[in-house]
Amino acid sequence: MAGNVSKNARRDGTKALTSRWGGVIKMKAIFENGKLRHVAYCEKSGNTARKPKDLM
Repeated sequence: MAGNVSKNARRDGTKALTSRWGGVIKMKAIFENGKLRHVAYCEKSGNTARKPKDLM
């Protein structure tokens, strides 16, 4: 029944973010200097940035 579906279950799946070079933007965690950092990177060009928005 459509009336009993939660608001979180209505999502159409995750939207793939694309970079300005045409590749898919993925996130990865890097452990360096005793700290865990999250980095966005483009699969096509290999460019990295702190936020996915910086690659768009």
